Amino acid sequence: MNLTEEAVSIFKSTLSNVDPKLFIPEIVTLDASNAYFKVYEEEFKLKKNQKIYVIGSGKASSTMAEAFEKIFSTHIHSGLIIAPPHSKSNLRTIQMLEGSHPIPDKKSLDSTIKYLEFIQTIPPGSYVFNLISGGTSALLCKPVGSISIEDLQHVFKLLIQSGASIQEINTVRKTLSEVKGGQLLKHLNHVHLLDLIISDVPDDDLRFIGSGPTVAQEISYAQSIAVTKKYDLWKNLPEKVHFHLTKNASKEREESVIHNNYDFDNHKSWIVSSAVKVARETSSIANKRGYEVVLFEPAWTGNIEDFEEFIYQNTTEYLKDGSKKKVLIFFGECTVTISGEGKGGRNQELALRMAKRFSRLDTPLAFLSAGTDGIDGPTDAAGAVIDGNTVNDANEMGLDIEKYLSENDSYHFFKQYGNHIITGPTGNNVMDIQIVLINGA
Repeated sequence: MNLTEEAVSIFKSTLSNVDPKLFIPEIVTLDASNAYFKVYEEEFKLKKNQKIYVIGSGKASSTMAEAFEKIFSTHIHSGLIIAPPHSKSNLRTIQMLEGSHPIPDKKSLDSTIKYLEFIQTIPPGSYVFNLISGGTSALLCKPVGSISIEDLQHVFKLLIQSGASIQEINTVRKTLSEVKGGQLLKHLNHVHLLDLIISDVPDDDLRFIGSGPTVAQEISYAQSIAVTKKYDLWKNLPEKVHFHLTKNASKEREESVIHNNYDFDNHKSWIVSSAVKVARETSSIANKRGYEVVLFEPAWTGNIEDFEEFIYQNTTEYLKDGSKKKVLIFFGECTVTISGEGKGGRNQELALRMAKRFSRLDTPLAFLSAGTDGIDGPTDAAGAVIDGNTVNDANEMGLDIEKYLSENDSYHFFKQYGNHIITGPTGNNVMDIQIVLINGA
């Protein structure tokens, strides 16, 4: 097995080991004979005729829901989740609706309306498991007021291409929504709400995972406007978005009060998986294969140029000791400012950038960057893998890496060159993983 194959093998082994269908049953257990269930070590008594419902949204919602059906079997009365297109599931009791990702569309809106209608049918006092994961921001989507889904699509595209952080993007998203930023809480305050969350944000801040639909928080229209102006988007916003933000920011200033959503007593939340847990699993797999492992924590957040430099500088530092096989593991999500008209995602773009960087080094190595959700940008690839010979090989094939990078067209580069990582939707979403394999002496 060569280095690129080994890198892909480690990545795919990680995906297998962190499947929600495997780890959820270790976290949530049912004792049917004694009428109680546990989440971690916290016990919840099931009273006579008290029902269990499941709701959820996100890229991991289908696999999480499958785990719950297996755990609770006939104890689940019903459920409804919103998942991305082509999500696989073998659900029997829980209904799966489809939305769109990364840009919401009418499917997302229609599914969200049905989702809200379903919540209203849940009897007071029921237990409701809420399964949240990344992708929820686009899948669970209901624009506020007169703002149309087309207006929202335009804003989402501007934000995604701007290079703004996920925190900044969600600051804007929640001001244009009826369900984000804790606004779903008012629909669920009649039940016992139990959130199980798979984190896809760098610091596991609940407010920003899927735009925090059940996390009480502030919603500031002035801060939303500030983000759009910071990235020079304000002048390109739709007229109804302009009016909505301006009107509410003015009211915010006049009243000197930022809008808050409020929690209720019968509500608990747990993060059941996150990027750091998955990165540590990657480390364990590589270590068992005989590699000396270096894991870089915490999760990366920032622009792709700085991440590229960070990876390169640390790789060259560890190359100084060439006596051992090493794996350097990075994780997180970088931001890319789109200027070209090509097709790609941050992982494929990072792999192409690192191909240029590593072509300068006279050491056998490989670099992989891939999304744990199996989807990199608007493509069918999870990411890509390169080695120190990629640039020379590409030149021989007549592929100009500089041209593809200038057009943000990494997808079509790897489509011709090869070395795409194709997994299909994984039913998981815990940020991106980057692996550098160094074949020491």
